[in-house]
Amino acid sequence: MKKLLLLAALTIGLSASAQDYKGHYGIGLAVGEPSGFSIKKFNNSSEAFQYTVGYSTGQNSGINLGVDFLLHNYDYISAERGSIPLYYGLGVHVKSYENDNQIYARAPLGIAYELHDLPLDIFFEFSPGLAVVPTPSLVMNFGIGGRFYFDVKRAVEKLDEAI
Repeated sequence: MKKLLLLAALTIGLSASAQDYKGHYGIGLAVGEPSGFSIKKFNNSSEAFQYTVGYSTGQNSGINLGVDFLLHNYDYISAERGSIPLYYGLGVHVKSYENDNQIYARAPLGIAYELHDLPLDIFFEFSPGLAVVPTPSLVMNFGIGGRFYFDVKRAVEKLDEAI
C-alpha cells in the first residue's frame, strides 16, 4: 500500500499544469540528426537551456552530447490555444565516434508549439554549426520532437508528504 501511495504522489507531483511549466524540466525525444533525448529547462518565460543526448548516424555515426542556450520570441506567431514561440540561440556539442571526437559550436533555430491543455511542446529545429576539433568543417543538425514538462519541486514535496 505504501508503494502505491508513493507512486500516486509521484505521478501527481510530476506533471506540471498546462502553460504553467516555465521553470520546470521538459523531457522528451527528438528524431533527426542526432536522434535521442531532449531536455529543456526554462530559466524564465523567454530563456532556456536545452540539453541533448543522442546518437548521430551517417558517415560519422556516434554519441552526441550538447547544451544550447535559447531565447524564445512569442510575438511573431499567435495561436488561439497554446503558444508558438520562435527560438534561437548558441550551443556547444561533442560528438564521439569510432576513431575520433568532434567538438562544434552551433546556432539552433526553431519553432515550437506549446499546448494549452497539456504541459507538452512539439518542436522543429534546424541547427547549422562549425566544428573546431579535430578539423574545421560545417555541421548540420535538425530534429523534430516533443517534450513533457515535469514539476520536479512539486514532486519532491509530494514524496516528502507521502513518506
